[in-house]
Amino acid sequence: MPDIEFTISVLTLLAIIFFAAGIGYAFRSRQIRKKQLKIQHLKKEIAYNHAHILEQQKEYVALETEMKKLMQIRVLPFKPTGSDYVGVK
Repeated sequence: MPDIEFTISVLTLLAIIFFAAGIGYAFRSRQIRKKQLKIQHLKKEIAYNHAHILEQQKEYVALETEMKKLMQIRVLPFKPTGSDYVGVK
C-alpha cells in the first residue's frame, strides 16, 4: 500500500478552519433570520385573525340585541277580576 504524505502548514490549516467556521456561521445566521421573519409574519397574522374574530363577535352581539328588541313579546298583566268568574259555577 503506498504511503501518501500530505503536508500542510499550520497557518493554512488555521485559515481553512476559520473559513469553514465563517461559512457555517453565515449559513446558520441566514437560517435563524429566515425563521425569525417567519415568526414575525405568523404573529402579525395571528393578531389580524384575533382582531377579525373580535369584530365578528361584536357584529354578532349587535345583531343578537337587535333581534331581541324586535322579538320582544308584550306581556299583558293578568289580574283576575270578579267579571272573569261570572259564568263559572
